Amino acid sequence: MQAVILAAGESSRFYPFNDLPKAMVKIMGKTILEYTLDSLKNSGIKKLIFAVTKDNQIKNLLGDGSKFGLNIKYVVQPSPTGMGDALLLAEKYLEDDFFLLHAHHVDFYKFQKILEDKKKENSDIVLLAKKITDPLCLKKMGVLKIEGEKVVEVVEKPAAGTEPSDLGVIGIYLLNKTFVENLKKSPKDHYNFEKSISGFAKKANVRFAVTDIENVSLKYPWDILSLKDHLFKDLKKYIASSAGVSSSAQIQGEVYIDDGAKIMEHATIKGPCFIGKNAYVGNNAILRGGVDLEENSVIGANMEFKNTLMMENSKVHSGFIGDSVIGRNCRIGAGFNTANVRLDRTTVKVEVKGEKIDTGLRDLGMMVGEGTHIGIKSSSMPGKIIGRKATIGSNTSVAKNVADNTTYYTKFQEVVTRK
Repeated sequence: MQAVILAAGESSRFYPFNDLPKAMVKIMGKTILEYTLDSLKNSGIKKLIFAVTKDNQIKNLLGDGSKFGLNIKYVVQPSPTGMGDALLLAEKYLEDDFFLLHAHHVDFYKFQKILEDKKKENSDIVLLAKKITDPLCLKKMGVLKIEGEKVVEVVEKPAAGTEPSDLGVIGIYLLNKTFVENLKKSPKDHYNFEKSISGFAKKANVRFAVTDIENVSLKYPWDILSLKDHLFKDLKKYIASSAGVSSSAQIQGEVYIDDGAKIMEHATIKGPCFIGKNAYVGNNAILRGGVDLEENSVIGANMEFKNTLMMENSKVHSGFIGDSVIGRNCRIGAGFNTANVRLDRTTVKVEVKGEKIDTGLRDLGMMVGEGTHIGIKSSSMPGKIIGRKATIGSNTSVAKNVADNTTYYTKFQEVVTRK
């Protein structure tokens, strides 16, 4: 069995972390993509075809797959022209039945069997689906129109009240070469894949497999936190012999401390927590609620971190950061605080591409792009996105999203009085 891995999308909704393929984000010292490879390999699938962009970051990481015990081929999709175009590019390497999935599906192993079992029921192709109770979610995904056990049509992003069912397509498919032949005949557009499934259903047996298992999504930047939590379920306590942990530090629960990391006096770390290679946790710091510090990251003295992922080579001083994602090579000054809960305690809404998205989360801090610098005694309101290489002035409250390469600060007026 083969798998085609989609890794060439623009991922514009994943801003500010879409400067690289989103599956290249690291969690616990490994890229998300490597977790997906583990899932596929453990499922017995070793022949992979990657649809990638022309910059080849993924190819540079994986090579021909031999170091992972895999056989990897690549096709280049120069622009994000949709799943159908990516699949047609991969056709020359296809053998027969194959899986199609996105590069962030670290949970593939959970769904393989139910798809294969459904395929045995005289099915030509099988789509993975899930019952979706939230109509706001249904309007943003492909929704199945069904007759009995068969798929009649895939309706992409139906308007509210027009949904043909409550079955949303999850994004893992079991397909065959006959479907690809049909896809070739479809007019080329961004949704020709979904349209081709609808056309194929008129002459073939297209089935769906329903799962009630929680699946991993990686559409928006805050989804990194839930994916982190998913992977943290397998985290085990470990302290490297080369790590330096003060005798007065408190290490509680499943905490992984990698080579060269330093934990200073009176720091408190509550698992699950991952401390990467050569990371530093300062005096009296508190890490709780699922913290991931990647390689060479630094948390200064008197800082509290809660449910936050900080990428490689970033540094923060004192204050509080909760339910946030901080990109690579950031610098955050002393006294910085995130607001991660609204005053009215309703769910946090985030502006993405000019649209307010309800995250469904009551706790969400900030998302900070690579290379951003934030001055001392600053703060951010819940759900704010700060772009790449931005500069936030001292004593500034970030009350709206900040674009890349922007200097954002609060103006102050100096008042001098004399008697």
